[in-house]
Amino acid sequence: MDISISASVGFECANHTNDVKAVQAALKEAARLSVDPRLDPGPVDGDCGVGTEGAIEQFQRRLGMRRPDVQIDPGGYTLTRLCALLAVDGVKMTFPFSRSSAFAFFGPGAGMRAFGSRRSGGARAHAGIDLYFPDFTDVLAMADGVVTRGPYAFYLETFAVEIDHGPFIARYGELAPESMWAVEEGDRLERGRKIGRVGILRQADGSRLGVPSMMLHLELYDKTETGKLTRAEGTSSRNAVGVPYLRRRDLIDPSGFVHRAARPG
Repeated sequence: MDISISASVGFECANHTNDVKAVQAALKEAARLSVDPRLDPGPVDGDCGVGTEGAIEQFQRRLGMRRPDVQIDPGGYTLTRLCALLAVDGVKMTFPFSRSSAFAFFGPGAGMRAFGSRRSGGARAHAGIDLYFPDFTDVLAMADGVVTRGPYAFYLETFAVEIDHGPFIARYGELAPESMWAVEEGDRLERGRKIGRVGILRQADGSRLGVPSMMLHLELYDKTETGKLTRAEGTSSRNAVGVPYLRRRDLIDPSGFVHRAARPG
């Protein structure tokens, strides 16, 4: 989705009425998609007041900007990322399992399963959401797409697959090793097709990792950057307080999209 503005919107900007309305409407949608009410600017009235400026600042902080300028410029980085986020919502998606999880993956009660939760004693932030399901539950493609990488070794004896779903890339992680994989690089997939199965996270001694359930670890990227998804700290996306995700800078929060996705079939 493209948002067209004629001049900059935000703190000490031109703030033409129609431009402000376009940005306000887009931020309202971003609040819904991100399940983050702080991105909601309030009324779509063309008045760039404290609500709109606060929403712009919060959106920029979500992008990892340590010193937000509270401005959305035509053709600028903030507008590009806002448009990319809204474009993801244009894809028809279904939940990556045939039923709901019994465990929250966002909001109260999500804990370690939530996007951005603390990892490694706070040295990094969680780059995806964890959907808890029993061992070897089938994992399904959320949308039509093409397998661009994998299956490849990922974490604690599990594997990952990367799928280009058009406006976004999804990494489906912590899949079980298979003697014959359901997908391979180059495969064109239809929404709901089986990708793999929930794997078992095993520690160095072979024992199961001590978590309530095994899971699908799901990451989304809006394709405003290219290259490998896992990154060193110096080139990593960061959260609102500067903690690195150790992932590509176009990382986005999957929570809102997955929460609204219909069940397959």
